[in-house]
Amino acid sequence: MSAAARHGALSLAPTYYDALRRLTLELAGINLGANHAFLVETRLARLARDEGYESLDAMVNELFQTGGSRLAIQVVSALTERDTHFFKDKTAFKRLREIVLPDLHHKRGGGRIRILSFGCASGQEPYGMAMVLDQMRDELAGMKVDIVGADYPSQALERAREGRYTHFDVQRGLPIRDLVKYFEPDNADWVIKDSIREQVEFRDIHLLSKLDSLQDFHAVMFCGSLPHYSAPARVRVLRGLSGLVKENGYLILGEGESLSQMNFGFNRATSEPGLYKKREVVLEPEIDPTIKVPNGRTTFDKTTKVAKSLKRKDT
Repeated sequence: MSAAARHGALSLAPTYYDALRRLTLELAGINLGANHAFLVETRLARLARDEGYESLDAMVNELFQTGGSRLAIQVVSALTERDTHFFKDKTAFKRLREIVLPDLHHKRGGGRIRILSFGCASGQEPYGMAMVLDQMRDELAGMKVDIVGADYPSQALERAREGRYTHFDVQRGLPIRDLVKYFEPDNADWVIKDSIREQVEFRDIHLLSKLDSLQDFHAVMFCGSLPHYSAPARVRVLRGLSGLVKENGYLILGEGESLSQMNFGFNRATSEPGLYKKREVVLEPEIDPTIKVPNGRTTFDKTTKVAKSLKRKDT
């Protein structure tokens, strides 16, 4: 179908596109651009059907007439849903496997650690983490890893919780050996096995909100989204993530992505950008002003004082 034919089929008024762009920028910090009308209508038409609206117009009218927060988040989530697949950022997963996990295991001697997939979309990234951990279980003996995937409440996140993927989904980035080992066929779909799904917890969260409810993590993976944020939203997200990463923990960005000069309390963990380590916080000692501080004198020997006094008199 030609672009003209597609645009001829659009039904929303141009003013609605502008309003949807502003809403997406406000809630998600992402600018949709001016040439995504067909994508906007396609995604929202699917959402309208799934939510039981008679038409796309009916859903959009309700959105802007009632201002319901739940519907607004659903709409923005549908518009900003990322096209993702298994092991999409190979560099990030290589760093997780070769640097982050071995270092955390070495320094902690096992124990329990927590890893976050921030902006997990339909779940391929956190499930990929669980597969990596399964493959490294001998190298990481004694270490228990909790994986959390977080994103806006959306249909994509529900698919992640279900762990169900189409044949097209599993063909994108997933090695055939992992498909056979970690998935079971179910009619035309593939469902991830319980042994992997049970390692991952999914959380609904507004990515630009305060992230206190997520607690702390030893590593956070945030790949592929940073360039799409507006400058203020990028600062807000990175500041929030910096508060989640424990001291000496890691922030894994996508290939080619880097922190700004603000650095947000991280240092580069390698010579190339993309992997960062949280600096330790050095606390300055608190000084009680009521306590007298020594003046540098090293002796209080009275005989020394007397000897010096007699010497001055003799002269």
